[in-house]
Amino acid sequence: MLRAPLMFISLMTIYMSVATFLVIGLSSIFKNSLITNAFVQVNTSITYPEVNASITTPYPKVFEETYADSILDFIVLGDWGFNRKGTGEKHGDQVHVAFAMDSWAKRYNTNFIINVGDSFYKNSKSDHQGVENVDDPKWKTNWIDVYKGKLSEIPWYSVAGNHDWYNNVTAQVDYYWSKNNRFFLPSLFYVRISVFGPEKTKVAWLHIDTNIFYYKYEDLTNKNLLKSNLQNFDVHTSKAIESKLKWIEENLALQKDAKWIFVVGHHPLIGDCVKYQHMSRLLSLFEMYRVTAYFAGHTHVLEYQYPKPSSPVAIFTSGAGSRSSGGCSGKDWGMPVGTLGFLHVKIESNSDEMSFEFVDATTYKAKVVFQGKVNSTSIWYPKKAK
Repeated sequence: MLRAPLMFISLMTIYMSVATFLVIGLSSIFKNSLITNAFVQVNTSITYPEVNASITTPYPKVFEETYADSILDFIVLGDWGFNRKGTGEKHGDQVHVAFAMDSWAKRYNTNFIINVGDSFYKNSKSDHQGVENVDDPKWKTNWIDVYKGKLSEIPWYSVAGNHDWYNNVTAQVDYYWSKNNRFFLPSLFYVRISVFGPEKTKVAWLHIDTNIFYYKYEDLTNKNLLKSNLQNFDVHTSKAIESKLKWIEENLALQKDAKWIFVVGHHPLIGDCVKYQHMSRLLSLFEMYRVTAYFAGHTHVLEYQYPKPSSPVAIFTSGAGSRSSGGCSGKDWGMPVGTLGFLHVKIESNSDEMSFEFVDATTYKAKVVFQGKVNSTSIWYPKKAK
């Protein structure tokens, strides 16, 4: 879908210890500001226009964020858009997870959410997959009304999952540009830079759409819109796939100076799941360009694969935001089927390690079930030449 250009002001967010906030010069441009509870510094030297291109065309500029705090804190959540309640239940599973997330976000002053996709499911026989347009009621019922408190004040850096492709995936990108840029999805492929702390620690993020790498187009059926959408956007061909792989490689190379390099996608790379179609080629690129970690969902589980000599990338699956199912065989750690929850990550600017914890939020009594640390550059990677 093509769109006319629209000027977009880059927001450089600085979290303060006070509750007051100031938004400078944005009210005439946005219906909703990116951050509503923090002092916002506007960087007028960078503009991010809405480009006149397909949503599958990678966004041409790098989005930049600056945080004054010495800790960068974020939550990884996936497969969260299933808002069905059981018989006699006041709240469904999605609300249990949201309640725990808000508690963690307030406790740790979380900066943002990493949304690994499948944001909107079919919740009933009369419902539809994904969203139909930017005014779909599910924006409110499945997102705004569920994720309250601190979760409603911070950006959700997003990618699209297969269920998002089952309907009008363009609407999710349009929603960012025209309705609420807190649901951050300017394109299906984009790059971010987070700079934080007095040391100005640099974190590079590649947000990618993995649907074109995970599925074999010829095996897809017409039971949903995934196959036709892939064809309509012309991303089902070998030429298109090679083009996207080239873009990923080029942008990983451009961010090689970052202390931390993260990739965000929807489909998992743990164990046997790496065998799906072109997923192994993604993992090879991540290993070649010293990616610290890959965050994904799709399988409705909490799972982790350690960095190791055969694959130095830390692999996280956090797809238990509202549903539960089996995961990937060959994982190093994982919670049993029936577990709901999320991943919480913290990085200190003067540290070479990031801390993470998986949170079981199946009930309102959320608890940490697994903790660990990951080096900014895995010890299994070859040493950089000086």
